[in-house]
Amino acid sequence: MTAATPSRYVQPMDLAFLGSLVPGIIHNMATPLSGVLGATQLLERRISSLEDLLPGLNSLNESSRADWVQQIERNRTNVEILAKNAKHLADILQVIVHRINRGTVATPELHSLPDLVRSELQFLDANLIFKHKVKKQVGTLSDVPLTRFVFGHVAATIDEFVSGVLALHDPARGQMEMDFLTDATAADVTFVMKSRFMPRTALPNLADLLDPCLARLREDGWDVELLDEPGRRELRLTRKRLRPTA
Repeated sequence: MTAATPSRYVQPMDLAFLGSLVPGIIHNMATPLSGVLGATQLLERRISSLEDLLPGLNSLNESSRADWVQQIERNRTNVEILAKNAKHLADILQVIVHRINRGTVATPELHSLPDLVRSELQFLDANLIFKHKVKKQVGTLSDVPLTRFVFGHVAATIDEFVSGVLALHDPARGQMEMDFLTDATAADVTFVMKSRFMPRTALPNLADLLDPCLARLREDGWDVELLDEPGRRELRLTRKRLRPTA
């Protein structure tokens, strides 16, 4: 593989992965949107019934007044549902926009590796199998120092590793487990992805799938180790820490 190979395939590969997430993104957005629409329709009906009571408010009996109060409480509940689902929808959109914007920057910048891992896993929840069928353990340390690297290159490697391992797993044989770990020493920062899965009869070659991503990371200055065994995959990325300036 030549040094130019990764850059030729990066954009189609990344766009293909984003395209594969579209059904999950729509599903995740549809849930809070359904909550917003349902609560809005209930509010419309209840407001109409309350308006009918307004002309005779002073003459309402005790039972009617209690019904009035109950309607107001129900409206308050629906407003809370609206607010909760609207925030959920806004959060999903923010994750998508944030990921796409940062993924298009091709120059190294200062980033928090743990923050990248957390945000990318949140983005990957658009893959409904990953979200609901994978047991995940995330060990990210708050004191891992900022490191200069290309955000999109690391994020795309996480995406390809996850999608590749999902393709290797046979869900009929059991649950898949994945670990995402960050660490730091005096010299390095490290990110490790591990997977334990029930392999399919015919296994795709994960190394081939990851080749463009890993070659790109090596060009960026990362040390890359890929363990590829039946039922277990582990990817370790290590990068020298920035030396403090005087």
